[in-house]
Parts: sequence; structure tokens; C-alpha cells
Amino acid sequence: MKYKIETVYENDDVIVLNKPCGLLSVSGGASLNNQNLLSLLKQSLKEVYILDRLDKDISGLIIFAKNKKTYKHFIALSESGRMIKKYYAVIEGRFEKRKGEINKPVKRGGSGRMSVHFNGKPSITKYFTLRSLKGAALMELSPLTYTRHQLRVHLYYMKHPIIGDKLYGDLKKQENYLRIMLHSARLEFEMPDGKKLKLKKDPPKEFMDILETLEQ
Repeated sequence: MKYKIETVYENDDVIVLNKPCGLLSVSGGASLNNQNLLSLLKQSLKEVYILDRLDKDISGLIIFAKNKKTYKHFIALSESGRMIKKYYAVIEGRFEKRKGEINKPVKRGGSGRMSVHFNGKPSITKYFTLRSLKGAALMELSPLTYTRHQLRVHLYYMKHPIIGDKLYGDLKKQENYLRIMLHSARLEFEMPDGKKLKLKKDPPKEFMDILETLEQ
């Protein structure tokens, strides 16, 4: 399948893409031969380093460094909390508080599935309710740490799994949805030369179509 991949921003040091749902960020596991963003970029770039992966069925902004210096710069930004990322998510049910913070350590299990565990990696997610829906809510999620599957695990732990998440939600219920309702919407960061970037990308049509059905 051919995917339409939009370049949101590019210079000599970085390229930010709008990843479509269904496309892998990198190859791995049983999908070694499948098309993925990193492999596609390597066809045209001498060097490319992925900073943070988006799971296959998640869409939105994803950043790649074009050299080691920029990659190390972005890692330092992430570790110091100066790489700001915001996601849109549609969750089951609603939080009692409109905004708050989920501070729970996350650890990988023997099956590869992540879960909240007292001996896990410190993981913090801020949330803000944008809109109440029919048995659901549209949220803005801001990870302050970058643990694998952090947003999905935190929402599942709080008994508000992300709609369409077949790994952490109820499988029978989530099979009714074509995708995970999670979209990387905003990025804010400083380039190595001091230039500050603020990038934004609205969710794709299939995300909005599902959202519309929940507003009825």
C-alpha cells in the first residue's frame, strides 16, 4: 500500500513528518519486510535518526534528526522536559476532574505488553478534557516522560482506555473501531541554533469521522 506522507517541516538538521495511520515508524518483529518511515527516509537521506516512535495505528507529527549532533540535542531536550508534545485522544468514559496528572511507573512484561508496576520506569502524563462526548471524552495528553506505550498504559490503568486500542482495551469492544484514537498533534522544541519551532497538525479524516459518530 502506498501512503501519502506529508513533510511538515524540514531543514539541514531535522525533518518532521505527518505519519498516516497504518504505517510503521520502524521495522520490527513480524513486520520486518513491511514499509516503514525510517526505511523510506534512508532511501533519500545519508543519515537519519528517529527520536520517538509512533505505533502503527497512531497518526501525526513525528520527528527525525539528520545527523548525530542534532539527535543528541533532541535527546537532551527530551530528558530535560524541554521537548513538548501534545496528543489528541478519545477515551472511554470521562475523568471526574477536567485536568490532572497520572504519575505511575510503567514496566514491560514477559509478553512484551507494558503495564503499571511499582518497579517500573517513572512515567508522567498530564491530561486535559477538551470535550465531553457520548460515553467518551476528547482529551489532550502531554507526556512528560517517554516510556513505551505510556499514554495507552496510563489511560488503561485509569479505567479509561483509548478507544480503538485493541492491545490495552477490551478487544470485543475495540474491534468496532478502525484505528486507535490517538494523534500526535503538536510539537514544540528548540533547534541546535536556538531557533524555536511550534508545529501543529490536525487529526486525519478517519479520526474525525469516528469522533463525529461519538458526538451524536
